[in-house]
Amino acid sequence: MMKKNIQFLLQLMVFLMLFTSCENYLDPNNENFISEEDLISNMSYAEGLLLSAYQELPNDYYFETDVATDDAVTNNLNSGNRRMAIGEWGSTFNPVSEWETSNVAIINRINKFLEISPSVQWALDQRLDEATNAIRAGLIEKRLRGEAYGLRAWYKLKLLQHHGGKAADGRMLGFPIINSSLHPSDDWNLPRNTIAECVASIFDDCDMAIESLPANWENKPVGPDYPEENAYFNETSGARFENRLNGNAARAIKARTALLAASPAFAEGSNVTWEEAARIAGTLLKDLGELYDDNHTFFKETGNKEILWNQSLRQIRTWEQNNFPPSQFGYGRTNPSQNLVDAFPMANGYPINHPESGYDVANPYTNRDQRFYDYIVYNGSTFSGDKVVTDQTSDLDGINATDFSTRTGYYLKKFMNESINLNPTRPTNAPHSYTLVRMTEVLLNYAEAANEAWGPDADPLNLGFTAKDKIAELRQRAGISDDGFLSGLDQDGFRDLIHNERRISLCFEGFRFWDIRRWMDNDAIDGSVKGVFISSDLDGNKIYEYRDVEERRFQPYMIYGPIPYQEIVKASNLVQNQGW
Repeated sequence: MMKKNIQFLLQLMVFLMLFTSCENYLDPNNENFISEEDLISNMSYAEGLLLSAYQELPNDYYFETDVATDDAVTNNLNSGNRRMAIGEWGSTFNPVSEWETSNVAIINRINKFLEISPSVQWALDQRLDEATNAIRAGLIEKRLRGEAYGLRAWYKLKLLQHHGGKAADGRMLGFPIINSSLHPSDDWNLPRNTIAECVASIFDDCDMAIESLPANWENKPVGPDYPEENAYFNETSGARFENRLNGNAARAIKARTALLAASPAFAEGSNVTWEEAARIAGTLLKDLGELYDDNHTFFKETGNKEILWNQSLRQIRTWEQNNFPPSQFGYGRTNPSQNLVDAFPMANGYPINHPESGYDVANPYTNRDQRFYDYIVYNGSTFSGDKVVTDQTSDLDGINATDFSTRTGYYLKKFMNESINLNPTRPTNAPHSYTLVRMTEVLLNYAEAANEAWGPDADPLNLGFTAKDKIAELRQRAGISDDGFLSGLDQDGFRDLIHNERRISLCFEGFRFWDIRRWMDNDAIDGSVKGVFISSDLDGNKIYEYRDVEERRFQPYMIYGPIPYQEIVKASNLVQNQGW
């Protein structure tokens, strides 16, 4: 488990404020200041500089960007992402901005770490001889530099995804590439690099991480029959670092970058083809072999091939407090949409609008894909041991019944730990872990790129599987065993299926908002969000009425996010994206 040394992170605070800001500060007292010499002479301080970049990684599923898509709404009417979705998104109001944090502060810290790390006295232990210290120091520095490159790739990708696009002058631009540390006296008025240059920079960082890091955090065998260095490796690069970025995670970041770059919104300027994106994701899939996803793996920390990189387990109840129905003392914040519910196929794999699906309009929740039951709380379903009633007879969980009730007729089940008790007289916590990268995403990345490159049935890379094979595998794990729907699909039909599989398999994981933009899917970006209003006739039969509950107001140019207005004002060399 990754240990976050709070003491030296706090000691670094003054240094980081000075290092990452363009403002002038009075010189601090000597006892509060960590100099570059201190960082070099104290390996804990130096590693703390890198760990501060880990501190900025997401560690909670806030489900916020999902409520700005056609997958959900929120009953928190003051939510920044709701305000963005209904028309307030701009260069001065951007809840999804990554510019300020990723570009200025975190990447600059990582650059500083990479500059000082060759001079740091790693693994200096007076109890060990010089040769042993040298071996341990080399292993530590190699691992930490690999982590630094991987983290820098992660934050660069965030900048590209959130702010890259077609600029006002027509060029495809990303972000200013900063690979060396900047100080307040340096020139911060930097132009944006091209999309192609940014992608190449992320790829380079990923490659450096892959070269320096073990594929997985696991121990090597030790004992008289094994090299003595194995013990040093386990100490410096073994299983105890399991929540840090490893080689496979860096490969997955590269695959995510390649998919973004090859997509319609970015392909014009990226120099990345669908073939290359398929190769990067496909070779990772082949090397990792079988993956496991029983739809309940999100909290597991070890021994789970599905999860490639996740944050440490924490004992919390925040997610449940925000999303449980009000009858179970929750705030019911995230309300899945009827649009998303309709995207789940039937148990036989056919879409609900297909003549062979067997969908019954009078019983819309019967015989659906198992993922529907795993991810969505619907009217009459059992959740946390109790029946949830969302129809218009309910005065608590019913649609619009209270400020904490659903607006769509559904509540969120995915990620929720139903063993948690929110009753204020006896509340409980449970272990939760935020997953940063998992294998299902890699599978979907490969399937999409391979289908676009050469169709659903070809395997020109000799991987031993096709796009169709992998989507069939994914659906089989969801309980669709006899999948007749797949057999007759051509490339266009398979594209629609992959997009839908990505939508439901990765729902509420922060992908949908950006997926529909890289696909340039204006219908999904700007459509209305629907809910179900359930009543009964005189005979007690349920009547399902589907209504619009919230309009999305996005303009076509909003497939790309804006550069913050204050940055454009400060830096004359920055060019804004079109429309902002």
